Amino acid sequence: MKRGDINNITSSLLMGGLGIFSFQCIAVSGYAQEGKPNIVLIMTDQQTASAMSCAGNPYVQTPGMDMLARDGIRFNRSYVTYPLSGPSRASLITGRMPVELGVKDNGGKLADEDLQNNFGFAVSRAGYDCYYAGKWHAPEQVNIPEDGTGFKKVCDMDDRILVDNCIPYLKRKHNKPMFLVASFLNPHEICEFARDEALHYGRLPKPDISECPPLPYNAAIPAYYPEAITLHRRWVPKSYPTEQYTDDDWRRYLYAYYRLVERVDKEIVRLIDELKKNNLYDNSLILFVSDHGDGVGAHRANQKRVLQEEIVRVPFIVKPPHTKTKGVVNDEALVSINLDIYQTICDYAGAGTQADLKGKSLRPLLEGKQSKHHDEVYVETMLDGIDTRGWSVIGKDYKYTLYRYYKNKEQLINLTTDPYEMQNLAVDKQYDPMLLTMRKKLYDWGVATKDKMLIRLLKDELDRK
Repeated sequence: MKRGDINNITSSLLMGGLGIFSFQCIAVSGYAQEGKPNIVLIMTDQQTASAMSCAGNPYVQTPGMDMLARDGIRFNRSYVTYPLSGPSRASLITGRMPVELGVKDNGGKLADEDLQNNFGFAVSRAGYDCYYAGKWHAPEQVNIPEDGTGFKKVCDMDDRILVDNCIPYLKRKHNKPMFLVASFLNPHEICEFARDEALHYGRLPKPDISECPPLPYNAAIPAYYPEAITLHRRWVPKSYPTEQYTDDDWRRYLYAYYRLVERVDKEIVRLIDELKKNNLYDNSLILFVSDHGDGVGAHRANQKRVLQEEIVRVPFIVKPPHTKTKGVVNDEALVSINLDIYQTICDYAGAGTQADLKGKSLRPLLEGKQSKHHDEVYVETMLDGIDTRGWSVIGKDYKYTLYRYYKNKEQLINLTTDPYEMQNLAVDKQYDPMLLTMRKKLYDWGVATKDKMLIRLLKDELDRK
């Protein structure tokens, strides 16, 4: 199927990505066609995977996120394609890697062809009313444009008013199924907190240090740490005003971060309540995700861009429509959220999965037909200030990371035995076979995505072996 094509729909058959479903046209509280659910994508900004009480974190309470997890499936190995808002969101709405889009920072602009193939247009062409509330930033504009995206704009970025602005659209009686994106800012306010700036949505309480979480297990910077990261932090002090942080400063940072997660979770609770009030919860495909994580003090890191687990692995919960599968935690499936969410939404909407994209619909996982997904997932980044690109390939056990410049530019981590990334195995000769295997995987990915820089960096290394 060519990109942008949709499946033919008759009054009795809907050809989906996984089979044939009978339906009759009905109009009940926004659930327009049996077999074509409403779709709700809820996004936070800069939330690490462990920042939920349903993930076992005792220092934060997230009843909204926990509710979705109880009613659906929580994926523990979900990775972004790029740990920065603009490239990540451009990737999410198009299902393509940022390098394929030519997007490597928060500036720039999507090509018209890519924007026309974003999931707003794809799902709209499949017969949906598409609405977007909150932060857009895909990649250049924080607020979604008034037109040209396939979505009707509900409101600009403001967590305090987002749900209120959605309510009129949730109360409507729709003749079509609905696709709603609710895109919140928090816990991104941690960036302003670290700089001791005023927060967008008001002050946080000042705790006694005894109330603050302890330092993470991997708070120390490990041996053979990539020099590129150290230089990057040094050259961008506005993003990393933490060089002189004491241990207590980091504990207060964590306290603030979790309060900001709770701040956005309160809005998610309100949104879920409105979905339920308007008979839109049970019959909807609801996806919850963040565009990237935060350093949360691990390896003395705040912010994003760096390819460590806390920054590239994010929360991902899916509540399928009318599901009987509840409270499942999937620890096996490697999910590339930006690539896979696009395909999943298009699959459920009847827009068809796109063969030329590298993502895969999660529908077989959600319907219990399989427990695994990708063999590997891939992440790319650019460290500003030193103009240094980086890449990771993450497999079942091992993670390989390459930065373009400077000392210790390769990392090999066994995530099964070392989930906190404290031991760089790239310097140990006995791991040379695995290092070579992962280099080859990353090189092949560079070829598949036409990443000339990555191909050039690894080709000489592979030729010598």
